[in-house]
Amino acid sequence: MPLQLKDAIDKLYRPPRDGKRQVLAISRGVAEKLPRLESVAVISVTAPGRPLASLDGFTQILRLSFADVDFMNPELSARARERLADAFRPEHAKAIRRFVEGLPTEVATVVVHCEGGYSRSCAIAMTLHQMYGYQADIATLHQANRSVLRLLTQSIAAKRR
Repeated sequence: MPLQLKDAIDKLYRPPRDGKRQVLAISRGVAEKLPRLESVAVISVTAPGRPLASLDGFTQILRLSFADVDFMNPELSARARERLADAFRPEHAKAIRRFVEGLPTEVATVVVHCEGGYSRSCAIAMTLHQMYGYQADIATLHQANRSVLRLLTQSIAAKRR
């Protein structure tokens, strides 16, 4: 279950004391209600055809649009196959990597949202935890989209070689 508004706000005002960044995966509805803090960067993921999330006031924001399709699933539904053209692509992975690696030091928290806060945002948050050491509540990320997780992890690993 994604973080609720109260829990997300608590985490924003209590970043890790050890200097590590934290990453939160939340829903679009929660993201739109967050306080606009200089210590928060946002990766905003919307579904193709949906309007942008209302995030005015955040200074560090990356907006992406891709469908929630796990293209690694060998048993894709007909509906998922129709959305393959809008799935996560290497360009999305590169944009995330550049954004995260270019964040100013005052950013203590990266908030990642998608429509529901279950799949795409969890995959990005899990990758930031695994590849950059961001603190994350792993128990809330168990529904991460495997395709997004794999492609993003591969992109970051390739850059490091």
